[in-house]
Amino acid sequence: MDVDLHLLDDSLIRLRRLWGASRNRLVADGSASVEMSSLLVVEACARGADEHREVTVGDVADLADVTASTASRLVDRAEEAGLLHRTPSGVNARRTALVLTPAGSALRQRAVTARTAWIADQVREWDPDDVERLGVLLARFADGLNHSTAQDLV
Repeated sequence: MDVDLHLLDDSLIRLRRLWGASRNRLVADGSASVEMSSLLVVEACARGADEHREVTVGDVADLADVTASTASRLVDRAEEAGLLHRTPSGVNARRTALVLTPAGSALRQRAVTARTAWIADQVREWDPDDVERLGVLLARFADGLNHSTAQDLV
């Protein structure tokens, strides 16, 4: 079991470059630059919409793993970029709901297409069953993570 855990630990460390790439502040989106944080805001909004539920700043905070005040600033930037708008909540009068604009929805679609194309390129020589197995196991691992932070690991 120790060897397996060391292999998993090494693999996660080596995958750090995926997270490091997301630290770039801006990404090219056609002729415009979009902040990486805005992509997270858009993703949070799209996931909530896909689940047919109202999206709040708290949802953005959860996905981005930031405080509510930081998430609020990220939402402000995404709104200024024309990616979403705020509407009164239908659930709680003290909250606002976040709704993607057509530009936000289009950005999300381009981002998903780019990510999945990149992944497809990385696993193009893999057996399809292995790709499925990796997806299932990674989802299980992600779903089982508790809310400890990297600081808790040091």
